[in-house]
Amino acid sequence: MKQIIEAISFFHNGERLRVKVNTLGKFKIPVSEVKNGQLKTRIRNLTAKQVIEHDIIKNCDPTLYLPEGKRVRVYHGGDSSYLPAPVDGIIQKHDNLNKPELPKLKKGAKVLSNFSKKNSSSRCDYEQSAFDSYGLWPHDDDYEAD
Repeated sequence: MKQIIEAISFFHNGERLRVKVNTLGKFKIPVSEVKNGQLKTRIRNLTAKQVIEHDIIKNCDPTLYLPEGKRVRVYHGGDSSYLPAPVDGIIQKHDNLNKPELPKLKKGAKVLSNFSKKNSSSRCDYEQSAFDSYGLWPHDDDYEAD
């Protein structure tokens, strides 16, 4: 698949880091999250849009590397509150070209109905299934106070 963006670079801790695109058209970026009071960092495959919206990267002067050695600064003047339209167009085009394609149904193929429609489950069916599973169904008499 042809890539619109070859890499994204950003200036972090005094050096410019460059992240290359993988075969799926995504970028491997460490993403941190707090879970159960612990900070966990995992490498995630992010789209180009997700990369430039990353909390750290968006304030680190991200730059897009395009084919033939062209470079495009994402935010002009370092203002990450405004994304210029030409840059947004490049990013959208890249992400749209690299979307995974879902298999399409052949014409005339039958579509299975939802499980709930097929097995018309009602309250009585639910109670019967509970009875069948446990051998008995609890009655109101079982919950009377002494």
